[in-house]
Amino acid sequence: MQTEDLAETRAYVKSVAMKYVRNETDAEDVTQDALLLAHRYRDSFRGESRYSTWLYRVTATAALMFLRRQRRLSREVSASTTLDEEGVSLIERQPSALDLRGEVIARAELGHVQQAVAALGAKYPAVFWKRYGEGHTETEISRELGISVAAVKTRAFRGRQAALRVAAR
Repeated sequence: MQTEDLAETRAYVKSVAMKYVRNETDAEDVTQDALLLAHRYRDSFRGESRYSTWLYRVTATAALMFLRRQRRLSREVSASTTLDEEGVSLIERQPSALDLRGEVIARAELGHVQQAVAALGAKYPAVFWKRYGEGHTETEISRELGISVAAVKTRAFRGRQAALRVAAR
């Protein structure tokens, strides 16, 4: 492919991407993804339509996938913002430094939470503590543990429910 042809193709793909994402930086990302997809699947172009039509479809698909990924990531909220009924973070509830009785109670509660989450099964504590103890996002935990985001969500939710049951006592 000639350099001019590649520049024209890139400009065309970027213009299509801009129609979907409406942001210059995001359009560049989508353009890169679309060009890689077009190269990877170039053998699937059967010639039944114009090349530009096929490329438009590849770009539109890349843009829609980009938007879907962005929407999913924007819904992920850091677990450190998970609050109990009193508006305090579940893990960060701490007594003052001078309150020895409160310190003992807090440690006991934390121990009860650990037991309740561990009672759910061996696969729950790692997800629970990464999510609510360390504040990682579901996607980060998924990558780190090599499990699906859906599995992370389920395990974190069940662990949180167990912790809330302990806190409600």
